[in-house]
Amino acid sequence: MKFKLLSIFLVFVSFSVSAQEESLKSKWISPIKIDGELTDWKDTLSYYYDKQDMKYSVANDGEYLYISIQIPNRIQQLKAINSGFSISVNTDLKEKDGPTVVFPIPDVAAVRAMNSNEDYEKKADRRQAGLDMVRAIYVHNFEGIVDGRISLQNHYGIKTAIKIDSADVLNYEAAISLKQLKIDKNKPFALNLRINEIILSRYTDPGSMMGSYGYPYYGRDRYYRDPYGRRPAGRSGTVAKAVPGVWHIIELSSPD
Repeated sequence: MKFKLLSIFLVFVSFSVSAQEESLKSKWISPIKIDGELTDWKDTLSYYYDKQDMKYSVANDGEYLYISIQIPNRIQQLKAINSGFSISVNTDLKEKDGPTVVFPIPDVAAVRAMNSNEDYEKKADRRQAGLDMVRAIYVHNFEGIVDGRISLQNHYGIKTAIKIDSADVLNYEAAISLKQLKIDKNKPFALNLRINEIILSRYTDPGSMMGSYGYPYYGRDRYYRDPYGRRPAGRSGTVAKAVPGVWHIIELSSPD
């Protein structure tokens, strides 16, 4: 679990331009209650990220950026519950890490306690079991907030909620203070949404496990080359790659 949390924060650095990017206008919305119900959203979710089967909408009022997400697919629901959704903003319009909110992630101690409970494997719905173990929101790259856990009831202007509704759909809501995000209401910004999913690819390269000069190269990137442009003789291992998520260039709305 500690490795997974570290991966969530460290892998989220810079994504390829192959990630979907589309300019869109955030909807103006009256201040809403963050409860995972999505009843305050006046219409259906407007956008769809097919690679993670994720429907979502973006809205704002004078103080908050609002995000709503729905996940109908059970496999994707479990991924989201165990590894969290990430919401990241970059005010320089770049596809790279900015202030990021990660939620939900089950508490490590709660997971250990549950794993030691013989009844855990008998749980009819492991999705709800995961949600019951959420104790905090994780944040990264905010000015004035230490990276890591913050309380669900915090004073930073970051609110989140998640629940499984009566139609068996996973609903997620977040409200993040525009001031905390350092967003200028008159300027567009880049927004990334994703389920924190790590893809592992195993590979085997023929040859010895030593580099051209006899130095082992364990842990280096598979595309590593020495200073003279030569690739190592060969190795086997695993490459971890984060799903890039969906990128948008967002313009905030004003009241009519």
